[in-house]
Amino acid sequence: QIGNPMMNLENKWDKEITYENRYVGSVYADITFLKHFNWRSTFFADQSNVDQRTYNPIIYTWNPALGQGGTVYVDRNNRQTSVNQNNQRWNKYQQDHILTYKNSFGDHNLTALAGFTTYYGDYRGLFASVRQNANGDPIPNDPRFWYIDNGFGDASTKRSGSSQWERATVSTLIRALYNFRNKYYLNASFRRDGSSQISPENRYKNFYSVGAGWEVTREDFMANQKIFDFLKIKGSYGVLGSQNVPGDNPYPFFPGLITGNTAVFGSILAPAYSQAYLPNRNLTWESISAWEAGFEANMFRNRLHVEAAYYYKETSDILSFQAIPGSSQPALNNVAKMQNKGFELTASWTQQFSKDLTLVVGGNLTTSNNKVLEAETLRASEERPNQTEKGYPIGYFYGYVVEGLYQSYADKLASPVVVGYDYGPGDFKYKDINNDNRIDATDRTMIGNPTPDLIYGLNARLTYKRLDFSIDFNGVYGNEIYRYWGSSELPFTTFNYPQFKMNRWRGEGTSNWDPILGANRAINRLPSTYGIEDGSYIRLRNVQLGYNFALKAQNKMKVQSLRLFANAQDLFTWQNNSGYTPEFGGSATSFGIDNGNNPLPMVVTFGLNVNFQ
Repeated sequence: QIGNPMMNLENKWDKEITYENRYVGSVYADITFLKHFNWRSTFFADQSNVDQRTYNPIIYTWNPALGQGGTVYVDRNNRQTSVNQNNQRWNKYQQDHILTYKNSFGDHNLTALAGFTTYYGDYRGLFASVRQNANGDPIPNDPRFWYIDNGFGDASTKRSGSSQWERATVSTLIRALYNFRNKYYLNASFRRDGSSQISPENRYKNFYSVGAGWEVTREDFMANQKIFDFLKIKGSYGVLGSQNVPGDNPYPFFPGLITGNTAVFGSILAPAYSQAYLPNRNLTWESISAWEAGFEANMFRNRLHVEAAYYYKETSDILSFQAIPGSSQPALNNVAKMQNKGFELTASWTQQFSKDLTLVVGGNLTTSNNKVLEAETLRASEERPNQTEKGYPIGYFYGYVVEGLYQSYADKLASPVVVGYDYGPGDFKYKDINNDNRIDATDRTMIGNPTPDLIYGLNARLTYKRLDFSIDFNGVYGNEIYRYWGSSELPFTTFNYPQFKMNRWRGEGTSNWDPILGANRAINRLPSTYGIEDGSYIRLRNVQLGYNFALKAQNKMKVQSLRLFANAQDLFTWQNNSGYTPEFGGSATSFGIDNGNNPLPMVVTFGLNVNFQ
């Protein structure tokens, strides 16, 4: 059974105690010597410790339709009191050491640097729980007893566990930036990175980048033109490394153990453990090779600023699980390659109406064309439509095309036969893609793409004397969402039907889109175009109104600036899908699924910013 979320909120909102102590700090040394050299060392630390206790009370419920005199019963998910206690600790340490040389030789300008950097992070977590004795008194609803050893807990129900990991990276790098007469630019960099997440045999790898630029407006032939105040043409190419490990596993080359198997020794049946996946001691870095070319310009007396570029990015040696013939376990290998390409554009216009009134309007957009070049096919399931395979966008939606509903048994008999499912009037009629006069798994096809074609943003800022107002929009266009709820969700998870089910099929001719209700009609839960919705949206992301107070140059409090503001986030979203929100997370290969996610809350903030001299 599924619990009532409001019931849980009202009964448990004050049953959790969390203490967090966090210390963040950095220290650096900066030394300039021999006129052209500079040495800078920086040390950073971030330590966090969380101590948490949670109490689960007995919850009594009743049917409000029966009134106060109705039967009161104990919620089946909260029949016994219990306590959970955990302690978690994170440590992050980083050090950077950079030597910089800067000098000019006539028309030639050079900046060169060399560096060494390390990062270390670790996590430690201890978890425990205990329940009351089935025939004993409840654990009191008092924070004094919200511990594992509380005097009321059943010792046989005590459970404990832990989680821990360490990660580290180390890098050496060199970089050079050169320009001639401040109009011809060239830069190049090289780095060697090492990571504890990569197999020891391939732990270190070399990466590099080069770039060039030409400031056209410094040329003599641009001296008399009136359009461009600044124009720079630029391009770059580089190869970088990534530690994008499935499941965020800190030790991907050393799989953990899982249960579920057994071993037989005579008459003894013993539990057995197996590796979560087949190990590969030759795992290496993912490599991202990318190039881009574009320009940057200021025009019309610097009122218009534009940056535009075309980019092409290819990611190779992508870590992914791979099916192994003859084995029930997958293997984690560097098996995939993917490309992304498109345009990026940023523009803004500044209009000075008067000394006191200024308006700045801006926007940005990015197009994206994604395709898998090489990959072991990650197939969609009978519930989840995400599929990844060569020649298609990553994680695209794969399923059946709905042509309508069977209106009668005569309609069923006149249509291709569906293999493996019972069906009849009121059920989905799927398209026979391969024209073999039967409907089976081979009739599935691409039914949507969760990756947007276009990502964009709009913003404006109006300033009048000391008063300022800003507004910010963002959105996407050209992607699809798969609505899992009301489509592929299992019947025992359905505890509230969506409103569009009121238009369901109830007899011949009543509907040709929303199928008949019935928990036993599995054919209607297959991923199909019935669950596909438009994922495009535009969101009013941020609105802010502020006022900067005038201060005397010298004041007793030594206040440098004082600003009062009101801010509202996520006020409204214009969307085409029927869910609470158009944005859904997931993994690199499984995303864009609407599981009935909670709506995005609107957040209103009032504040005062004070800076002291």
